[in-house]
Amino acid sequence: MEMKYKIHYVIEVALAVAIIVLFALHFTGKGQSSSSGEKASEEVTVDKPLPVAYVDLDSLLSTYTYSIDLNEQMMKKFENARANMTEKQRKFKAEVEEFDRLSQTNSYLSRERAESEQQRLIKKQDELRKLEDEQTQKLSEEQARVNEDLRSTIVKHLTAFNKDKNYQLILGKIGENILYSNQSHNITTEVIDYLNKQYAASPLVKKE
Repeated sequence: MEMKYKIHYVIEVALAVAIIVLFALHFTGKGQSSSSGEKASEEVTVDKPLPVAYVDLDSLLSTYTYSIDLNEQMMKKFENARANMTEKQRKFKAEVEEFDRLSQTNSYLSRERAESEQQRLIKKQDELRKLEDEQTQKLSEEQARVNEDLRSTIVKHLTAFNKDKNYQLILGKIGENILYSNQSHNITTEVIDYLNKQYAASPLVKKE
């Protein structure tokens, strides 16, 4: 039984809680009475760009260097665990085949010896299943820690990034969860450039 692991880039990165923000700005001029008794009223609507932006998370996760490095590290761990389990299962299969061969040729010295070997193989199979489950759980927990670390890092840098931007809300776009937005609100490229510069200057990067 080969372990199957699936690593996806849609890491649970929540950059904001809200999905969409609606602002309505109404400026109403009050009517003024003239000496002739005539009333004048005026309503003025001023269009202002909303202090809202969004980041395409698919693009961010696939081009943010730190995200790429974390993903490669997890890929290696998944592949090593799978290779290790595959080798154990290969050896176990060889033992089972040898047991079947000896049983069919009546090569065991006694029935008790054959039954003892059979019980050993059954126990070993259970141990392999347990080991597989433990490795799956361990890797799942580590993936969750990596996701949270990545999320925390992005949020921390976005806070610094936004100091001179003054956005009231920065959304995370995943797939088509934002149905429509003016492209002026898309700050994905700007954010990725900022994040990569911060990562390149961090002690996390191995210097050549």
